[in-house]
Amino acid sequence: MKAVKVFSCLVLTCLFTSVNAQLRVLSDGRVQAGTLTDVDGFDYEQVATMHILGKYGDARAGSKISFGDIGRFERQSLNVFLGEYGTTDSDQLWLHGKLGFFLTTTGYANKVIAYYNPSANSNFVFNTNLVVNGVNITSDARLKDNIQSIENPLEILTQIDGVSYSYRLSEIQEARESDDAVFSEKPNSATSTSGISSSVDNSAMTAKEAEYRRIQQEIDQREATEANRRRIGFLAQDIQKVLPELVQTNEKGIMSIDYTGFIPLIVESLKQMQQTIQDQQKEIETLQSLLPAETKSMFRSTSNENVSVVEGAKLYNRTGASVSYTLPTTYTNANLQVFDVSGRLLKKVTLTGNNSIVEINPSEIGLGTFVYTLFVDGKKADTLKKFVN
Repeated sequence: MKAVKVFSCLVLTCLFTSVNAQLRVLSDGRVQAGTLTDVDGFDYEQVATMHILGKYGDARAGSKISFGDIGRFERQSLNVFLGEYGTTDSDQLWLHGKLGFFLTTTGYANKVIAYYNPSANSNFVFNTNLVVNGVNITSDARLKDNIQSIENPLEILTQIDGVSYSYRLSEIQEARESDDAVFSEKPNSATSTSGISSSVDNSAMTAKEAEYRRIQQEIDQREATEANRRRIGFLAQDIQKVLPELVQTNEKGIMSIDYTGFIPLIVESLKQMQQTIQDQQKEIETLQSLLPAETKSMFRSTSNENVSVVEGAKLYNRTGASVSYTLPTTYTNANLQVFDVSGRLLKKVTLTGNNSIVEINPSEIGLGTFVYTLFVDGKKADTLKKFVN
């Protein structure tokens, strides 16, 4: 029996210490595995506790650690592994999951913080906010086909309503990648979505378990606070009716919006508006050139010419045909007069108070370009050229 034990020890010693062996434990406890070598230059500072050596080149590049079956490359079956990218001394980490990979914070799939699952969709999904210094989106013309100009961009945008909102945390958790446990052990009914039992007796916990429970509760609280934060955006269902090409629906029926798609719409709308303004300005200048000199004086120039300086008197533009105003602290009388482009007086409103809003319905004056003039104690104090549509 003693001879058997001695023989076994000799065999193990040969396996773990031989130069040609595939696994060995060094005298300081470090472990080497793979295509071993006598060259003592792979870990000069002896940092690595476990050293995996590949089979390529003097640097023993291309090492991999697989999980489960690795499969055969010629049958498209490199399955799940991590290692060094390529077969050269690339010094690049290779994280490979044939059917995707998942980043989690607890053992349950409702805590997947990011994942790529090509069998479900082609997106890299993040269940958390992202903070980056910049984002470049591939947009090379050589990669694109069926290129067309955007028609009626302003009309499209007028059909879309922006909204403010907060998220429903329970619905967000429900909509994540999976509701089933990713481990064989299923969470019981007393386990919360964070994977921590709500009925666990704190006194039975180790110090580490209690600290983890505290940290997880803080994380859950931050997530709830973030979900409750007011945001501004769109509703995917509304966008789908107008711009279905900007909406995607995942395998669970949850819709997402390509917000970058609104940038060209806004740009084209601004260009269209600018062209409209320029055309209207030319029309106004043409009409003004046909007016008598006394009528032209009713219009506001680019400077304060023909406008008296009355401190505290000012007109402000508002939506539609309405305007607001401010008046000096003391004055005797003030009124607002509205003229059309021919200089015809359409409406006169007596003003009271030092600041207010003059609500004017477009039906009272019509549509087009008008000049609003503010008079204070008989002086023309301010004018405002306004287009009403």
